[in-house]
Amino acid sequence: MLGDADHGESSQGLGVYWRIEKQVRELEAASGSMVGATGAIYAVRHELLTPVPAETILDDVFLPMEVVRRGKRAVFDGRARAWDSVNLGAGREFSRKVRTLSGNYQLVRLAPWLLTSANPIRFEFISHKLLRLTVPFALAALLVASMTLNGLIYRSVLILQLTFYALSGLALSRLLKRGILARIADAAGTFVLLNGAAVVALANFVTGRRAVWTR
Repeated sequence: MLGDADHGESSQGLGVYWRIEKQVRELEAASGSMVGATGAIYAVRHELLTPVPAETILDDVFLPMEVVRRGKRAVFDGRARAWDSVNLGAGREFSRKVRTLSGNYQLVRLAPWLLTSANPIRFEFISHKLLRLTVPFALAALLVASMTLNGLIYRSVLILQLTFYALSGLALSRLLKRGILARIADAAGTFVLLNGAAVVALANFVTGRRAVWTR
């Protein structure tokens, strides 16, 4: 299993996200196996291929995990290269992340063994693919707690949160163009966009709505 992608003209916030994702995969491979491959470029030995359900959203996670289930490794090779432009605009990037995160819920339904001891990298799978889905709800709880609790520290944390979300709004509305504040706002906007997508992904899962690619 191999794969790396240069995501071309991505925003700075998305660029940071992709670098973190790449680093996580490298560390997972170094400690055992990756949880998923880069969808743009990966390879599997023919004898390890298994049928992929037709509706599968994340085949680039389903297949690597099947490889791991058979006692083999999914490894990262940084020499492999694929180029992809992700500067699609906030709307299309949001739709793409909704589909990807919906795929995490779908994986648990299609392959429940991923949550059992049959999965040799169960901890990595849960921490990498599932815990991220809880972040927006933890953030909401933090915001509510900061609003309701008394004390200087809680008021300070509330101000920081509101400032962060205000910056994300400026970034997503494209009101800031250049400078260090624009770079900070871009990172905040990316963070909010990704976590908003996680909320919609949960709604898709609960209602049974099938997420599709937005091209």
